[in-house]
Amino acid sequence: MDEDDARVASVRAALRASGVRPQTIAEIAFASNLREDAAGEALNALVARGDALVVARPEAYVEGEAARALLARVEAALVARQSAEPWAMGATSLALAREFRHDEATLVRLLAAFCVDGRLISRAGYYATTSFVAKLTDEQRTYFERLIAADPARPFAPAVWAEMLDLIRHAAVEGAPRAFDTLLARGDFVRVGESLYRGAQIAQIRARVEASLALEPRMTMAVFRDLIGTSRKYAVPLLEWFDAQGVTVRVGDDRVLRGTGTGRSDA
Repeated sequence: MDEDDARVASVRAALRASGVRPQTIAEIAFASNLREDAAGEALNALVARGDALVVARPEAYVEGEAARALLARVEAALVARQSAEPWAMGATSLALAREFRHDEATLVRLLAAFCVDGRLISRAGYYATTSFVAKLTDEQRTYFERLIAADPARPFAPAVWAEMLDLIRHAAVEGAPRAFDTLLARGDFVRVGESLYRGAQIAQIRARVEASLALEPRMTMAVFRDLIGTSRKYAVPLLEWFDAQGVTVRVGDDRVLRGTGTGRSDA
Protein backbone atom coordinates (compact mmCIF):
# COMPACT_ATOMS: atom_id res chain seq x y z
CA MET A 1 0.00 0.00 0.00
CA ASP A 2 1.53 3.35 -1.00
CA GLU A 3 1.36 6.47 1.14
CA ASP A 4 -1.73 7.90 -0.57
CA ASP A 5 -3.64 4.63 -0.21
CA ALA A 6 -2.66 4.46 3.43
CA ARG A 7 -4.01 7.95 4.06
CA VAL A 8 -7.29 7.13 2.35
CA ALA A 9 -7.63 3.93 4.36
CA SER A 10 -6.88 5.78 7.57
CA VAL A 11 -9.46 8.47 6.83
CA ARG A 12 -12.09 5.92 5.88
CA ALA A 13 -11.45 4.04 9.12
CA ALA A 14 -11.98 7.28 11.05
CA LEU A 15 -15.25 7.88 9.19
CA ARG A 16 -16.44 4.32 9.73
CA ALA A 17 -15.82 4.60 13.47
CA SER A 18 -18.27 7.50 13.76
CA GLY A 19 -21.16 5.77 11.94
CA VAL A 20 -23.61 8.36 10.61
CA ARG A 21 -22.35 11.17 12.80
CA PRO A 22 -20.87 13.75 10.40
CA GLN A 23 -17.25 14.68 11.10
CA THR A 24 -15.43 17.84 10.08
CA ILE A 25 -12.07 17.73 8.36
CA ALA A 26 -10.42 18.79 11.62
CA GLU A 27 -12.00 15.88 13.50
CA ILE A 28 -11.08 13.42 10.77
CA ALA A 29 -7.50 14.68 10.57
CA PHE A 30 -7.12 14.30 14.33
CA ALA A 31 -8.64 10.79 14.36
CA SER A 32 -6.49 9.63 11.44
CA ASN A 33 -3.30 11.38 12.66
CA LEU A 34 -2.96 13.42 9.46
CA ARG A 35 -2.53 17.07 8.59
CA GLU A 36 -5.81 18.68 7.52
CA ASP A 37 -4.64 19.18 3.94
CA ALA A 38 -3.72 15.51 3.66
CA ALA A 39 -7.03 14.46 5.22
CA GLY A 40 -8.83 16.74 2.79
CA GLU A 41 -7.17 15.12 -0.22
CA ALA A 42 -8.10 11.67 1.07
CA LEU A 43 -11.69 12.78 1.62
CA ASN A 44 -11.90 14.12 -1.92
CA ALA A 45 -10.80 10.74 -3.20
CA LEU A 46 -13.40 8.95 -1.05
CA VAL A 47 -16.20 11.30 -2.14
CA ALA A 48 -15.26 10.90 -5.81
CA ARG A 49 -15.68 7.14 -5.65
CA GLY A 50 -18.80 7.20 -3.48
CA ASP A 51 -17.14 6.05 -0.28
CA ALA A 52 -17.97 9.25 1.62
CA LEU A 53 -20.93 11.63 1.69
CA VAL A 54 -20.58 15.39 2.11
CA VAL A 55 -23.06 17.14 4.39
CA ALA A 56 -23.44 20.87 4.99
CA ARG A 57 -23.83 23.36 7.83
CA PRO A 58 -20.98 23.01 8.62
CA GLU A 59 -19.30 20.95 5.94
CA ALA A 60 -18.61 17.46 7.22
CA TYR A 61 -18.38 13.87 6.04
CA VAL A 62 -20.03 10.49 6.62
CA GLU A 63 -18.66 7.12 5.53
CA GLY A 64 -20.35 5.90 2.34
CA GLU A 65 -21.61 2.53 3.54
CA ALA A 66 -23.11 4.04 6.69
CA ALA A 67 -24.81 6.73 4.62
CA ARG A 68 -26.23 4.18 2.18
CA ALA A 69 -27.53 2.04 5.03
CA LEU A 70 -29.31 5.04 6.54
CA LEU A 71 -30.72 6.01 3.13
CA ALA A 72 -32.12 2.49 2.69
CA ARG A 73 -33.87 2.75 6.07
CA VAL A 74 -35.27 6.18 5.19
CA GLU A 75 -36.52 4.99 1.80
CA ALA A 76 -38.20 1.94 3.37
CA ALA A 77 -39.91 4.13 5.96
CA LEU A 78 -41.05 6.59 3.31
CA VAL A 79 -42.40 3.88 1.01
CA ALA A 80 -44.40 2.44 3.90
CA ARG A 81 -45.85 5.85 4.78
CA GLN A 82 -46.58 6.69 1.15
CA SER A 83 -48.41 3.41 0.70
CA ALA A 84 -50.46 3.87 3.88
CA GLU A 85 -51.26 7.55 3.27
CA PRO A 86 -50.86 8.37 -0.43
CA TRP A 87 -52.53 11.74 0.15
CA ALA A 88 -49.78 12.94 2.50
CA MET A 89 -46.69 14.79 1.24
CA GLY A 90 -44.33 12.32 2.88
CA ALA A 91 -42.65 12.41 6.28
CA THR A 92 -41.11 15.24 8.28
CA SER A 93 -37.61 15.05 9.70
CA LEU A 94 -39.14 14.98 13.19
CA ALA A 95 -41.27 11.94 12.35
CA LEU A 96 -38.28 10.11 10.87
CA ALA A 97 -36.03 11.06 13.79
CA ARG A 98 -38.56 9.65 16.24
CA GLU A 99 -38.96 6.47 14.22
CA PHE A 100 -35.21 5.90 14.02
CA ARG A 101 -34.52 7.31 17.51
CA HIS A 102 -32.01 9.58 15.83
CA ASP A 103 -30.95 13.13 16.61
CA GLU A 104 -33.14 15.30 14.37
CA ALA A 105 -30.56 18.03 13.73
CA THR A 106 -28.05 15.47 12.44
CA LEU A 107 -30.72 13.67 10.43
CA VAL A 108 -31.77 16.91 8.74
CA ARG A 109 -28.21 17.42 7.49
CA LEU A 110 -28.07 13.89 6.11
CA LEU A 111 -31.50 14.16 4.48
CA ALA A 112 -30.45 17.42 2.85
CA ALA A 113 -27.37 15.70 1.42
CA PHE A 114 -29.53 12.88 0.02
CA CYS A 115 -31.76 15.50 -1.62
CA VAL A 116 -28.77 17.30 -3.13
CA ASP A 117 -27.63 13.96 -4.57
CA GLY A 118 -31.11 13.42 -6.07
CA ARG A 119 -31.87 10.37 -3.93
CA LEU A 120 -34.79 11.97 -2.07
CA ILE A 121 -37.03 14.98 -2.61
CA SER A 122 -38.05 17.64 -0.10
CA ARG A 123 -41.18 19.75 -0.43
CA ALA A 124 -42.56 22.13 2.18
CA GLY A 125 -40.74 20.39 5.01
CA TYR A 126 -41.72 16.87 3.93
CA TYR A 127 -39.39 14.21 2.55
CA ALA A 128 -40.43 11.62 -0.03
CA THR A 129 -38.97 9.19 -2.54
CA THR A 130 -38.16 10.72 -5.89
CA SER A 131 -41.04 9.13 -7.80
CA PHE A 132 -43.75 9.87 -5.23
CA VAL A 133 -46.60 12.28 -5.98
CA ALA A 134 -49.24 12.81 -3.30
CA LYS A 135 -52.77 12.05 -4.50
CA LEU A 136 -56.00 12.75 -2.65
CA THR A 137 -58.88 10.30 -2.66
CA ASP A 138 -62.14 11.19 -4.42
CA GLU A 139 -63.79 11.53 -1.01
CA GLN A 140 -61.13 13.96 0.18
CA ARG A 141 -61.33 16.10 -2.96
CA THR A 142 -65.12 16.30 -2.71
CA TYR A 143 -64.91 17.20 0.97
CA PHE A 144 -62.54 20.13 0.43
CA GLU A 145 -64.40 21.41 -2.62
CA ARG A 146 -67.57 21.62 -0.53
CA LEU A 147 -65.89 22.88 2.63
CA ILE A 148 -64.35 25.95 0.99
CA ALA A 149 -66.56 26.48 -2.02
CA ALA A 150 -66.31 29.47 -4.34
CA ASP A 151 -68.92 32.21 -3.80
CA PRO A 152 -69.65 34.13 -7.02
CA ALA A 153 -71.23 36.94 -5.02
CA ARG A 154 -68.02 37.41 -2.96
CA PRO A 155 -65.23 36.04 -5.17
CA PHE A 156 -62.36 37.17 -2.94
CA ALA A 157 -63.87 36.55 0.49
CA PRO A 158 -61.71 34.18 2.57
CA ALA A 159 -62.66 31.56 5.11
CA VAL A 160 -61.59 31.85 8.74
CA TRP A 161 -58.42 29.81 9.27
CA ALA A 162 -59.19 28.65 12.83
CA GLU A 163 -62.74 27.60 11.94
CA MET A 164 -61.63 25.61 8.91
CA LEU A 165 -58.82 23.96 10.85
CA ASP A 166 -61.23 22.83 13.55
CA LEU A 167 -63.67 21.41 11.01
CA ILE A 168 -60.90 19.53 9.19
CA ARG A 169 -59.47 18.08 12.40
CA HIS A 170 -62.87 16.64 13.27
CA ALA A 171 -63.92 15.63 9.75
CA ALA A 172 -65.35 12.15 9.23
CA VAL A 173 -63.10 11.78 6.19
CA GLU A 174 -60.06 9.53 6.36
CA GLY A 175 -56.81 11.43 6.32
CA ALA A 176 -58.42 14.89 6.07
CA PRO A 177 -55.78 16.74 8.17
CA ARG A 178 -52.81 15.34 6.21
CA ALA A 179 -54.61 15.84 2.92
CA PHE A 180 -55.15 19.47 3.94
CA ASP A 181 -51.41 19.82 4.63
CA THR A 182 -50.79 18.58 1.10
CA LEU A 183 -53.22 21.09 -0.38
CA LEU A 184 -51.50 23.88 1.55
CA ALA A 185 -48.05 22.74 0.44
CA ARG A 186 -49.18 22.63 -3.20
CA GLY A 187 -50.82 26.04 -3.02
CA ASP A 188 -54.37 24.79 -3.55
CA PHE A 189 -55.13 26.66 -0.33
CA VAL A 190 -53.16 29.60 1.06
CA ARG A 191 -53.08 30.89 4.61
CA VAL A 192 -52.83 34.66 4.85
CA GLY A 193 -52.80 35.83 8.46
CA GLU A 194 -55.91 34.43 10.11
CA SER A 195 -57.66 33.83 6.79
CA LEU A 196 -57.70 30.92 4.35
CA TYR A 197 -57.93 31.52 0.61
CA ARG A 198 -58.25 29.14 -2.27
CA GLY A 199 -55.17 29.18 -4.47
CA ALA A 200 -57.32 30.34 -7.38
CA GLN A 201 -58.40 33.39 -5.39
CA ILE A 202 -54.80 34.37 -4.66
CA ALA A 203 -53.87 33.92 -8.32
CA GLN A 204 -56.75 36.17 -9.41
CA ILE A 205 -55.91 38.82 -6.83
CA ARG A 206 -52.27 38.79 -7.90
CA ALA A 207 -53.29 39.18 -11.55
CA ARG A 208 -55.38 42.22 -10.65
CA VAL A 209 -52.56 43.75 -8.62
CA GLU A 210 -50.01 43.29 -11.40
CA ALA A 211 -52.40 44.60 -14.05
CA SER A 212 -53.19 47.68 -11.95
CA LEU A 213 -49.53 48.41 -11.23
CA ALA A 214 -48.69 48.00 -14.91
CA LEU A 215 -50.98 50.96 -15.58
CA GLU A 216 -50.19 53.00 -12.46
CA PRO A 217 -46.85 52.15 -10.81
CA ARG A 218 -48.01 52.92 -7.25
CA MET A 219 -50.98 51.47 -5.42
CA THR A 220 -52.57 52.80 -2.25
CA MET A 221 -54.41 50.69 0.30
CA ALA A 222 -57.68 52.27 -0.81
CA VAL A 223 -57.06 51.35 -4.44
CA PHE A 224 -56.27 47.78 -3.46
CA ARG A 225 -59.42 47.49 -1.34
CA ASP A 226 -61.55 48.71 -4.24
CA LEU A 227 -59.68 46.50 -6.68
CA ILE A 228 -60.80 43.30 -4.97
CA GLY A 229 -63.82 44.54 -3.06
CA THR A 230 -62.55 43.86 0.44
CA SER A 231 -62.09 45.65 3.76
CA ARG A 232 -58.92 46.90 5.44
CA LYS A 233 -59.14 43.88 7.79
CA TYR A 234 -58.31 41.59 4.86
CA ALA A 235 -56.42 44.03 2.64
CA VAL A 236 -53.56 44.66 5.09
CA PRO A 237 -52.59 40.98 5.56
CA LEU A 238 -52.96 40.34 1.83
CA LEU A 239 -50.60 43.16 0.85
CA GLU A 240 -48.11 42.09 3.51
CA TRP A 241 -48.32 38.54 2.14
CA PHE A 242 -47.62 39.76 -1.40
CA ASP A 243 -44.65 41.73 -0.02
CA ALA A 244 -43.32 38.59 1.67
CA GLN A 245 -43.76 36.58 -1.53
CA GLY A 246 -41.69 39.07 -3.49
CA VAL A 247 -44.56 40.32 -5.65
CA THR A 248 -44.77 43.85 -4.25
CA VAL A 249 -42.71 46.11 -2.02
CA ARG A 250 -43.89 48.85 0.30
CA VAL A 251 -42.81 52.39 -0.54
CA GLY A 252 -44.12 54.79 2.07
CA ASP A 253 -47.83 54.03 2.31
CA ASP A 254 -48.00 52.63 -1.24
CA ARG A 255 -47.06 49.41 -3.02
CA VAL A 256 -45.05 48.98 -6.20
CA LEU A 257 -44.05 45.87 -8.10
CA ARG A 258 -40.81 44.49 -6.72
CA GLY A 259 -37.93 44.95 -9.09
CA THR A 260 -39.36 48.01 -10.84
CA GLY A 261 -36.86 50.29 -9.13
CA THR A 262 -39.61 52.69 -8.05
CA GLY A 263 -38.57 54.14 -4.70
CA ARG A 264 -37.34 52.10 -1.77
CA SER A 265 -39.04 50.03 0.93
CA ASP A 266 -39.94 51.73 4.20
CA ALA A 267 -41.47 48.60 5.69
